[in-house]
Amino acid sequence: MKKFFVTFCLIGIVLVSAISFDSTQAKAAIEPEHEIKFNIKSELFAESDILNVFQATKKDEVKVYFFDTPNKDFLNEDYIHRLRVYNGSNKMDITYKKRFLNTPLDEAIAITESHGFTGAESNYKFEMDIKGGNRTFTISRKESLKTTSKVSYDTVDANAAKKLILDNVPKKILNWHSEAWYQNTLSLAVVYGPAKATTYKGSFAGYEADIEVWQYQGETMVELSTKEEDALKAAVIEKEWHDQLESAGYLSVDQRGKTAFVMGM
Repeated sequence: MKKFFVTFCLIGIVLVSAISFDSTQAKAAIEPEHEIKFNIKSELFAESDILNVFQATKKDEVKVYFFDTPNKDFLNEDYIHRLRVYNGSNKMDITYKKRFLNTPLDEAIAITESHGFTGAESNYKFEMDIKGGNRTFTISRKESLKTTSKVSYDTVDANAAKKLILDNVPKKILNWHSEAWYQNTLSLAVVYGPAKATTYKGSFAGYEADIEVWQYQGETMVELSTKEEDALKAAVIEKEWHDQLESAGYLSVDQRGKTAFVMGM
């Protein structure tokens, strides 16, 4: 009887452990959030229009820089390096992004997992970027830093900024291809930008919205976006926003992303 009881307890421990393991694995599965984006007609939206139409409040004035080689070797391998420096603040952040253009989601996630990601990484974002009919899976990580004498809102020294990018690069980004390739490519990088961006927080069609007005080389892009975890709800928002923006005459024919707007891709 005693042996039976011990055996029963051991089986119970194994089952509980298995259930716990399965729950952890399920919880750690990569489930991307969805970011729905639309460019709206810049000629229709001065600041007062943004404040009124989207019941918005102004947040930040930012200068945005991208770093890549003249041949855009990073972008050709779907890496993006973005520096944002904030006006009236000692705050800046570097975003490291890996994206999967023209790649089915299950295939993109399988590749991501093969590089050591599990979905449990709280310091990374896994997102489906939805814009202009395209759906692109992305992995990103943002490092928040303080400005320096060489990297600030008023001035950005390219070499100093590249050193900050290298000093703070996450290991999983650094080693995605190889550390040697990454360091060599970064050493050849030049600055694209700055674009001047003004950000707002508001709402549209009953959903919270972020509005960003980007200005670069005489052009202006206005992007409306929101985030949603549930894929089905994201699809509903995408359709509702598209239909209402089109009906109101707000929808721009130019649905480029912000990276392409500055880097000319």
